[in-house]
Amino acid sequence: MNKSPANPTSAARFLWTTALAAVSAACLDRPVASVQPKTQSIAQVSVAADRTDQVDLLVVVDNSGSMVGNQVNLMAQLGPMIEQLVSPPCISRSNPTAAPHACDAANADDVPQYPAVKDLHVGVISTDLGTAGTFECGSNGAATLEGDDGVLNPIRYGAAVAQHLPWNNRSLPPGFRSAACGTDPMRFPSFIGFCSNEADASCDAPGASASTRDPAMFSEWFRCNAGLYVGGCGIEQPLEAAWRALVHHDARALPGNNSRNAGFLREDALLAIVVLTDEEDGSVRLCDRDASFSAQSGSACSDARTVFDANSRAWSPVVLQTGQADINGRFYDYQPGSAQDPTWSLDRYYNRAPADAPNRWTRDLLSLKPGHPERIVFAAIAGVPLQVPTRTADGQQLIDWNALLGAPGPRGADDFVGRDVHASIEGTQASAGRFSMRGARAAGCDHVEPACRREGSAPHPSNQCAETLSSPGQYMAFPSRRVIEIARRFDEAPSCNGLPCRNGIVTSICSSDYRGAMGSIVEKIRTRLQTPCLQRALDTSLDSTGAMRATCVVREAQPEGVTSCDASRGRIAIDGDRAVDTDGRVLCEVAQIATHPSTSATPFAPVSDEPGWFYDQRPDPRNPACRASVRFTSAGEPRSRARVRLECIQRVDPTGNGDPDAGATR
Repeated sequence: MNKSPANPTSAARFLWTTALAAVSAACLDRPVASVQPKTQSIAQVSVAADRTDQVDLLVVVDNSGSMVGNQVNLMAQLGPMIEQLVSPPCISRSNPTAAPHACDAANADDVPQYPAVKDLHVGVISTDLGTAGTFECGSNGAATLEGDDGVLNPIRYGAAVAQHLPWNNRSLPPGFRSAACGTDPMRFPSFIGFCSNEADASCDAPGASASTRDPAMFSEWFRCNAGLYVGGCGIEQPLEAAWRALVHHDARALPGNNSRNAGFLREDALLAIVVLTDEEDGSVRLCDRDASFSAQSGSACSDARTVFDANSRAWSPVVLQTGQADINGRFYDYQPGSAQDPTWSLDRYYNRAPADAPNRWTRDLLSLKPGHPERIVFAAIAGVPLQVPTRTADGQQLIDWNALLGAPGPRGADDFVGRDVHASIEGTQASAGRFSMRGARAAGCDHVEPACRREGSAPHPSNQCAETLSSPGQYMAFPSRRVIEIARRFDEAPSCNGLPCRNGIVTSICSSDYRGAMGSIVEKIRTRLQTPCLQRALDTSLDSTGAMRATCVVREAQPEGVTSCDASRGRIAIDGDRAVDTDGRVLCEVAQIATHPSTSATPFAPVSDEPGWFYDQRPDPRNPACRASVRFTSAGEPRSRARVRLECIQRVDPTGNGDPDAGATR
């Protein structure tokens, strides 16, 4: 076994914070701050490079009456999406431009197209938060005070879904719910878990989660949990439901946490939130759920529960043909931020105010990953046009959020209420009819102009207002403007070291096939699983055999509960006060595997497959521009929930010409 060099003294180190399993570090993919070389014994650089093989996926499912086809599409594609994440295809190291293919474990040239997720939690919630007991909601006329209240697995724990369980409806589409799911609402716990097939007991999901190592079984479990069917409240509250699930019910995996959703959310995991909805978010202000938001935002809470009164004209002046006010349309019939707006400010869900600002709200979704906004991906399959508008900037094709939401006002992009809604995109979908993101009433109709119409559909032959629920006609979805704004903030708000995190995405719910949407979500998650490219090369030295090593050591903080260093995995015990980290976790040094020198027939390849890490200077087939990364042999991969740190001796600029790498041995 090749052991790494002796530990350098603390006076001759700099720290590259490299979380390859999961790490305490700054934002992902952020550039290294420039360092002016000086004549001194060390140079110090902090690298923000993060990788995790754990993902916590929260799926927010709209289960109102119009959602059957959309849920069918979701379940058809989310299962394959999960399989892509846990079993990615391979590409050829020698021919990286060739098409991805099934991996061949015996082929050393095969490299996974992206790192596999080794530890996955999936939780499902509904958008039904009830109507505060003031209005009977849902297709079965069942009134519940809090609906499903953001609890994970509403089939088992939701007060509203309990009144319209999916298998109690004979009109389920063929294949919607397989016989393997059964009809026992107690079958599944709060969330389900997948672990890789590695012989690692620490991978097993703890507590409230059912765990499997079989990707196909896990995909089937997902279908059993996500198929909520319909019957939920037609006033959808996806943003508040996600907030209650993760923040109010404290979904964190912490010792002593006994909250309703505890155990789902791991500290070092990537959190991916996927919202499926076809209308505007109607997250209504209820002061008993304020949680000090109003006070910290500098105002008193104003309860808006009367918005649920079916006969109230206060919230929507439009009267339907039935003589009642328009329940769904009322979320389009007021100026956002006005006295008539019954919804929570979007700062409740994403607040980028400075930490010392007087209106700083500290319990938004960003609070789930303090200091790590890059660890949250927000994706919405929602009411936007089939062709989501894009723009090109810095060589990238990005979503054109201004086209979706309207031009920003004088207070900037984060001022949702100040946007010019009249500047939002609208037009005509070929052969299907008009669409608009403006939330304006369609002429002569009881609803607003749709954001999109079902791909490949045709309008009603005689009634341009017809949509699926009111009469036989084409499926329509309406502008999900509030959900889009939250996705925009995750995408372009400068929250990652002053730069956009690029973690928000929206796709159209009107698509007849969600493969494109799922592919976009996989790609977004994949970029956060990628082995990070070091921002500068490491110094190396040659041993007596001519093999090459980086002048660095790698230390790994073991997962909680692991009390020793496993030599069979290349972990070496550390003596003295460095044996544990600041959280009391056991620290082990990881054996460094030397690589062949550049003059050999296999330059920079590891000299053996013994367990440990190696400094890889070969072009990354996933990112050919990257020629400096820390990798592990297959037998030396970090355990799930471990933390890995790289510490190196580096040279300073001996010439004074501004090159900190001058004189380094390569």
